[in-house]
Amino acid sequence: MISSGWKYAAASVVGTAHRKFPDGVCQDAHALNYIESLSAFVGVVSDGAGSASQAQRGSRFACDFVLERIAEASPTLVFTKTLADVTLDELRSKLRSLAGDEGFQIRDFACTLLVAIICPDRSVFWQMGDGAMVFRERGEDRFKYAFWPEKGDYANVTYFVTDENAKDQLDFDITDGEVVELGMFSDGLERLALDFAAGEVHTGFFIGLFPYMRNLPEGRCDELSSQIANFLDSDRVNRRTDDDKTLILASRIP
Repeated sequence: MISSGWKYAAASVVGTAHRKFPDGVCQDAHALNYIESLSAFVGVVSDGAGSASQAQRGSRFACDFVLERIAEASPTLVFTKTLADVTLDELRSKLRSLAGDEGFQIRDFACTLLVAIICPDRSVFWQMGDGAMVFRERGEDRFKYAFWPEKGDYANVTYFVTDENAKDQLDFDITDGEVVELGMFSDGLERLALDFAAGEVHTGFFIGLFPYMRNLPEGRCDELSSQIANFLDSDRVNRRTDDDKTLILASRIP
């Protein structure tokens, strides 16, 4: 197996607001892996809508399905909007079938979607809804965001993959820089990771996290994933947000 150089870790943690209820569950989900056939690190984050009864199932299904579809894609398709659109259509079709089989509506599985496909010298980002993806290119000190979190027409409302006009709301972008560090997070971390007044990334937030990854062996690090979970559930973070929280960190800095 060819060395990828990627080290990565992630966690999704239930928010304190959901813990107030006996059946409170984490409605966030994530999936991540290095796909050797594409020479790409792929990360996926989904946040289930708080108002959707099957939100946690929708987000989990979305992450697993999208990662699987990308892993099956040919290298020539990875950098096309076609792959994003077709994958979204297939995801919606699967969720609609699942809902019909169990007597639900597709909106009961409402969730957002963040996708990052990081290849050696080119990267692709898809986004539906809020949350954000940030990255640092080789030789740069600061982190950039792929898209600013998408909000709907009202406060605390965003777009979901189950919306009828989902394809119209799907953001897609390609960067030709060499991305060496990546952070992906659900909207529970937006106020910590983004400076909304300046409209930019809180680079200091991420600079404090990535050094822990430098000496790790490549591949997924379960120990660091546990540490991320502890951080997300810490008083420091819970004082700032009571929402579910997901964070993916990936680095190829030796």
